[in-house]
Amino acid sequence: MTAFPGKDPLRIRQPERGYRFSIDSVILAGFAAPFCRGAVLDLGTGCGVLLLLLSRLAPGMLSGTGMELQESLLAFAHENFRESGFAGRLVAVPGDFRGDVPGVAPRSFDLVVSNPPFGRAGRGRRNPDPGKETARHEVTCTLPDLFAAADRFLSAAGRFAFILPYARLPEIEPCAGKEGFRVEFLRAVHPRDGAPPSRVLCGTVRGGSGAPRLLPPLFLHGEAEKYRPEVERVCRLFRPGRRRIDP
Repeated sequence: MTAFPGKDPLRIRQPERGYRFSIDSVILAGFAAPFCRGAVLDLGTGCGVLLLLLSRLAPGMLSGTGMELQESLLAFAHENFRESGFAGRLVAVPGDFRGDVPGVAPRSFDLVVSNPPFGRAGRGRRNPDPGKETARHEVTCTLPDLFAAADRFLSAAGRFAFILPYARLPEIEPCAGKEGFRVEFLRAVHPRDGAPPSRVLCGTVRGGSGAPRLLPPLFLHGEAEKYRPEVERVCRLFRPGRRRIDP
């Protein structure tokens, strides 16, 4: 089976109201692409944007499965995969990744990715929109749940890549170690040069030893609040121009 074809910009549909994907999915796709190969699983796929971007960025990717709990977002993922021409190679399945999901075999994926809910349950302002609340706060899963799911579905030689608020960096290694993962790569994400980091990109593998490799920081914006070329390169896969995505 060959890599995903296509040079035209991806058309990604998403809800007009409720949860909409942010720049986090874009930069996670760019981070994960170099070690993306074979079968890929997205935990909490939303409208499917992360798998769609990886299908263009990673020639070694052969198939993708997006798991989603919210039915309304799952419908958008189905539509986006079909309109992209990748139906059958990109699939969206309903399910709660905290347990077994019909049709999704354990230990069968070469890469697991996730842009998970990042707000700790019970902290901060609650979102009145149920979809946004579920997508952005740990209402239905926690960080340990996420690592347990990655362990369940990832192959022995696979990798797990994700993005979190930078403030949650101290939680990563304990959660990873509990499931037998080692943090391999870390990359801090800054809104702009001189600003403190707001996000951290992380790549893990099973077993082994050694300290994480700290990659050069990623700065999102340059002059006039335009995205830096590294970020804009991924954005151009799904829309022309330089309009900003909601942070």
